[in-house]
Amino acid sequence: MSSWAERQWEQMSWEQRVGQLLCSGVGEKRETVERLIAQGHLGGLILYTKDLPDPAGAAALTNHFQRLAPVPLLLSADFEAGVGRLVRGATALPSNMALGAAGEEELARLGGRITAVEARALGIHLIYAPVVDVNVNPANPIINIRSFGGDPEEVSHLAVAWIEACQAHGGLATAKHFPGHGDTAVDSHRALPTVPHGRERMERVELRPFRAAIEAGVTAIMTAHIHFPAIDPTPGLPATLSEKILTGLLRREMGFRGLIVTDALGMWAIKHNFDPADAVVRAVQAGCDFLLVDDPELSHTALTEAVREGRVSEERLRDAGLRVLQAKEQLGLVDRALVDEAAVRERVGTEEHLQAALRLARAAVTLLRGEENLEALRRKAKLLALTPPRTRYTGESSSERWLEALQTKFPHLEALPLEEQLPDEQMTAAVQRAGKCEAAIFAVFAEPKAYDESGVRVEEKQADLVAQLASRVPTVVVALGSPYTLPRFPAAHVWLCTYSECDASLQAAAEVLAGEVTPSGQLPVALSEER
Repeated sequence: MSSWAERQWEQMSWEQRVGQLLCSGVGEKRETVERLIAQGHLGGLILYTKDLPDPAGAAALTNHFQRLAPVPLLLSADFEAGVGRLVRGATALPSNMALGAAGEEELARLGGRITAVEARALGIHLIYAPVVDVNVNPANPIINIRSFGGDPEEVSHLAVAWIEACQAHGGLATAKHFPGHGDTAVDSHRALPTVPHGRERMERVELRPFRAAIEAGVTAIMTAHIHFPAIDPTPGLPATLSEKILTGLLRREMGFRGLIVTDALGMWAIKHNFDPADAVVRAVQAGCDFLLVDDPELSHTALTEAVREGRVSEERLRDAGLRVLQAKEQLGLVDRALVDEAAVRERVGTEEHLQAALRLARAAVTLLRGEENLEALRRKAKLLALTPPRTRYTGESSSERWLEALQTKFPHLEALPLEEQLPDEQMTAAVQRAGKCEAAIFAVFAEPKAYDESGVRVEEKQADLVAQLASRVPTVVVALGSPYTLPRFPAAHVWLCTYSECDASLQAAAEVLAGEVTPSGQLPVALSEER
């Protein structure tokens, strides 16, 4: 007896079959996207913060799109650190590297479960997480704290726990970015990186977590826009467009049978090196099943023409399309594509989930330097907190939330918000104010940001300011994000790291500074002095 997916495939026109392979963002393209959905020319959507104002609005939006679709849509999002990373009012979780610092399988499972439960409550099925790249390059500007760490075995262990919990609670997990983005110093949003290592090294490091994820039954694997000459020496060819890497290595050698999803094809590593229409066709030829396209209409036309001309075989199209339809069937979307909007509050951003996030955050906080100085700090009455500006994807100010967390523990704390570029007069004023206090707490916000490699770097003036502060008073540097920033502050008396700037991590750091929580996290990567 044939499955729903097979029967559905037979009923579709060629244009609708092509549409199953395409996944588009919405944003300013909403009118076009709605028309394509209604025609059956899109198989899914990827939703971002601009589409998801709050949990209730997100659920209403996914229901709206599903009502337009003749075949249920596969809806997806980058919920790497919980749904709250992109949706204000949902649960934001500490990063993968925080899980790596905590080192507990149970906490990784907790993160996977909460993410899946909240995503499904909003009508989002395919979760582009976890990142299973092994971050062995301290200069990596885009993976960084998105990775569990620098040990392939530990990354594999925690990734499998996260994947299993996510999928046990209704989410479809995605291991990314194949075959490994952890040893690059270039952001593939901006350019095409190359990983020059030989196959033996890649088996030991880059490929190991992907093998573990496949063995654990991960639903999807996302490709990397990176050149891997040891596997495919074709000059300038990224994994996303390489048949040797996707069909030869991932499918045949590694035995992966699930969905191969492209990273966004609008990223500059693809967009600036390949014609957009040609890239879509080449991705399918290489073995991709579900394509994150920048221009859905152009992509649909290009792929339809390629099928009609025989450049993409009917067999390759059917193979990819059936995988997408089978994922929808597995999710139960055939009978229930809509979500209960009235139940969203009971499942998203709940007190139970928020407390779980705090538990994870507390387990992750790592003291890298100055235990004795930290003890002395807790006896100081007059503290100065210096905080650069930081705004989250959701629009909230991490800087303000950090000061609020500190002030609940230190009622007499003096707060000094800093400007982005730290003008000389503010540097002078900060040092003068610190001289009238007993200790200083300097916050460093550094998280990977697409298209902006400065997101994980420390401004020279920040390093200079901390050096001046430390020459006058005991100074604590709290890395509310990347631990790789800490060596830039050699004069600081205390180094503390949360690997995250979500509310739970800010509260946990404040609790550690106040002596209410003992930091137990262990650094899961090797630091470099060159930052």
